[in-house]
Amino acid sequence: MAWLVYFRLGAGFLMALEHAGGLVIGRVRNYTEPQFHFRYVGWEWLPALPPAGIYAVYGLVIVAGLAVAAGWHYRLMAGLLSLGYIALLLLEETEYINHFYLYALLAAVLACLPAHRAASADVRAGRVQPAATTPAWTRGIVLFQIGLVYLFAAVAKLNPDWLAARPLGIWLGAKANYPMLGPLLAAPDTAWFMSYAGVGFDALVVPLLLFRRTRPWAFGAAAAFHLTNVVVFGLGTFPWFSLLLTSLFFAPDFPRHLPGFVGRWFRQRIPLPSAAEEVASQSSPALVRSQRWVLAGLTAYILLQLALPLRYLLYPGHVHWTEEGHRFSWHLMLRTKSGSAVFRVLLPGGREETVWPSKYLTRNQTNKLTYSPDLVLQFSHLLAQDYQRRGLQPVAIYCDSWVSLNGHPPQPLVSPKLNLLVLKRSLFPYSWIEPGPPHGL
Repeated sequence: MAWLVYFRLGAGFLMALEHAGGLVIGRVRNYTEPQFHFRYVGWEWLPALPPAGIYAVYGLVIVAGLAVAAGWHYRLMAGLLSLGYIALLLLEETEYINHFYLYALLAAVLACLPAHRAASADVRAGRVQPAATTPAWTRGIVLFQIGLVYLFAAVAKLNPDWLAARPLGIWLGAKANYPMLGPLLAAPDTAWFMSYAGVGFDALVVPLLLFRRTRPWAFGAAAAFHLTNVVVFGLGTFPWFSLLLTSLFFAPDFPRHLPGFVGRWFRQRIPLPSAAEEVASQSSPALVRSQRWVLAGLTAYILLQLALPLRYLLYPGHVHWTEEGHRFSWHLMLRTKSGSAVFRVLLPGGREETVWPSKYLTRNQTNKLTYSPDLVLQFSHLLAQDYQRRGLQPVAIYCDSWVSLNGHPPQPLVSPKLNLLVLKRSLFPYSWIEPGPPHGL
C-alpha cells in the first residue's frame, strides 16, 4: 500500500500544480481570449464556456488534485480531476499536450484504485476502512501505462528526420544564447548525441527498471534525462511527474525506506501487513467476485491504449506532415514546424478579401493552425459562419499555406486553388492534403 499512497500524494499535487501554474503564467488566456474555439471531430457541439466557466474548470482541477493528494472524498475527486483535464482537452483542440492526456488517464485510473485506504482524510473521517495491502493488478496497470508511453515514444523516434538529428538541431540551436550552456547546446554533436540517447533511453529504460540489479542505474539515467529536460526545455510539471512514475518500479514498500522525515512518515502511517492479512486480502469473497469485472475492465483499457497510438498507420502519408493520428499516440516532441497560412474569402460579385488568422485567433491557435490540415479546414468553416452572421455569403474560401517540417524547404499544405467550403471534416483520411517534403521522411 505504501507505493500507492506515495503515487496518490505525488500525482494529486503535481496535477494541481500544473494548472495553478497555468493561472500564474497566463496559459488560461488560451481558453478565455479566442473568438473561435477549435473542437475535435464529433465534439463541435460543445458550447464555448465564458471566462468564468474556464476559471471554474481550472479551479476544479486544482482543488480536486489537492483533495486526491489528501485522500479527501478520494474517488469522487479523482473522477472530477480526470473530467476536468478531459474538459480542457475537449474545449480547445489546440491546447492538446501529451502530458495533459496522460494526466487525464492516470486520474481516471486513480479513481479505480484504493489509494485512500491508508494515510488519508477518508480513513480519519471513517468513510473507508484502512488497509495495509492492495491487489497486485493496481500496480500492474500503472506500470503498464508508464511502459506504454516509453514504448511508443521510442518507436515514433525511429524515423529519418529524428535519426538525422533535425528536430533537436533546430531546438538546441535556438538555445545558443543560454548562459554557459548555450555553446554546448548549439553544437551539432550535441543534437546527434541527444537524438540517439533519446531513442535508447525510451527503448531501454522500462526493461532495465524491471530488473533489480539494473534498476538503480536505470533510475539514475531517468533522473539525468528528465532533469536535463527541465533545464533545456522546461516542460512544466511533466519531468517531475515522469520521475514520480519511474520510481514506482522500485519494490512496492520503497517509500518506507526513504531517508529522513519522508520515510518515517510512511512507516508511521502505513503499518506492515501481517501474514494473515495478506492471505485474507488475496482470498476474500468480495475480491473473488470482482475478479471477472476487474479482468474485463483491464482488458478493455489495455486494448484501447494499444489501439489508439497505432491508428496513424491507417492513414496514408507521414503522420508528422498530415497530423492524422498524431494526437493520443505518444509522439513526444518529435517534429518542429514553421510556416504561414493566409485565407482568401471569395464573395458574390467576385470581390475577394484576405484574412489573417491572427485577427480571430490567439498566438497559440495561429501557430497550430499553420501546420494542421484539419485546423485549416475547421477555421475556414468558422470563418464562413462569421461572414454569414455579418450578412455576407462567401462563395469560396482558399488558403495560401507554406509549411517547413524539421527544416525542410517549405511546401504548401493545401492547394491554393482548393475551395475549402466544399470539404467536410471527418476521421477518414484527407485526400486533399498536399504531399510533404520528398526527403527525410
